[in-house]
Amino acid sequence: MNIRRCNPLYGYGWLREGLRLLRSQPWAWLALVAMGLLATTLLGTLPLLGPIVVLLLLPGLTAGFMFAARAAERGEPLHFGHLVTGLRETPRPLLALGGVNVLALLLASLLFALGWGEDVRRLVELLASPKPDHAVVEEALTQLTLPALLVMALLLPLAMANWFAPALVVFRDLGPGEALRLSLSASLVNFWPFLVYGVLLFLLDAFLSLLLQGGVAVIAAVAGARVAGALGLLLAFPVLCAFAALIFASVYASYRDVFDRATPGENRAEA
Repeated sequence: MNIRRCNPLYGYGWLREGLRLLRSQPWAWLALVAMGLLATTLLGTLPLLGPIVVLLLLPGLTAGFMFAARAAERGEPLHFGHLVTGLRETPRPLLALGGVNVLALLLASLLFALGWGEDVRRLVELLASPKPDHAVVEEALTQLTLPALLVMALLLPLAMANWFAPALVVFRDLGPGEALRLSLSASLVNFWPFLVYGVLLFLLDAFLSLLLQGGVAVIAAVAGARVAGALGLLLAFPVLCAFAALIFASVYASYRDVFDRATPGENRAEA
């Protein structure tokens, strides 16, 4: 399978296309994401196994949003059934993707605990003390900077391998191993558009956060801190849902550009 090598401006195009898909059926997108967030939150509260179950099901849920994005692209109505379409049609490879993620995260957590578990325990104790010494807390955080960066360096390839993998499983009928390999290759080949995409997404997130904080500050000045806190939560949830919907829709847009759309004479990389 060939991988399309996109120019850096495609990173902006993915966000623009994601926004277009979101605007086509905004209330349906918000409802789907809200349902997905509530379901994963409830599952995550299960004793012991909750987070593992969420990680196992997450690729299937992502695949469901890929089906929703494809329906929106075709002008078809979105419905809650899209959320489980992937797990209903291709359960084993999607659950296998989730299993790979569980093992990788457990390995990263084990390495972190073995190497810096004592530093983490000390930081937790400092933060839990009635009057933590800010200088000591800052020193403890500094000691954890390097291991945190190492863990991020380990998890970044995992994130790249998962970016396209659910879509490749459900739309291209690939096995989990091949889907992860192709997704990682495609992400590396398209480093520059992903960099543009990431920077723009970060700026959008920062803008929305500042907007919410400003709105809460204004409400607090008019109606008091308690009312501002309650209204802030009510405002934050739909904004979070819209932001997540934009990400899912733009993931689908990036998949379409990298794997589905071909123009004669353009650069392509062999997978």
